Amino acid sequence: MMLAQKLYEGVELGPEGAVGLITYMRTDSTRVSETALNEARDFIGTQYGPTYLPEKGHSLPLEKDAQDAHEAIRPTDVKHTPDSLAKYLNKEELKLYRLIWQPVCRVAK
Repeated sequence: MMLAQKLYEGVELGPEGAVGLITYMRTDSTRVSETALNEARDFIGTQYGPTYLPEKGHSLPLEKDAQDAHEAIRPTDVKHTPDSLAKYLNKEELKLYRLIWQPVCRVAK
C-alpha cells in the first residue's frame, strides 16, 4: 500500500484504535480550513507560547489552475505530533508524516 494512502486510511494507535492521520492526499490545493488553522494556532500557543503567534494566520495563494476540490494535505489532528506517533509508524511513514505535519504549524503562525 502506498505510504500516504495508509496514513489517510488509518494506522493503529494502540488504545485509540485505527486513526486516519492525514486528509485526502490527491489534491493540488493550498487551502486549509479555518478549523484546522485554529487548531494549529491553539497548539502553537499552548506548546510554544503567544510569542510565536502573530495576530492572525496567513494562507498560501491558490494556484490559478488548481482544482481545489479538497483542502491541502494536512494532519487530521495537529496534536498527533510526529514524536507521539513514532512508536506506531515505520521509518518511511514517520518521515512522510513529519513532512506533512511540520508545515501546518508554520502556516498557522
